[in-house]
Amino acid sequence: FAMLPDNMAELFEKKLPLFLKDISHPSFRTKKMEGFRNPSIWEASLTMNYRFTFEMDEKGKIIFRNIGTHAILERKKV
Repeated sequence: FAMLPDNMAELFEKKLPLFLKDISHPSFRTKKMEGFRNPSIWEASLTMNYRFTFEMDEKGKIIFRNIGTHAILERKKV
């Protein structure tokens, strides 16, 4: 997060309340990432070029993992 351009960090902070209220909101295009089983990793769009990944525990607690350009999704899957 600290390495994001200021405008992307501000946009994430602005959109965060909406995401926490409704992770399925169409603007995020949230989907489960393939190839991850334990834990299940999800991705969502901040913009067309920026994505963030997260996981949810069994109680619905969201744990943010990465945020950055689409390249963050190309990391090795476990």
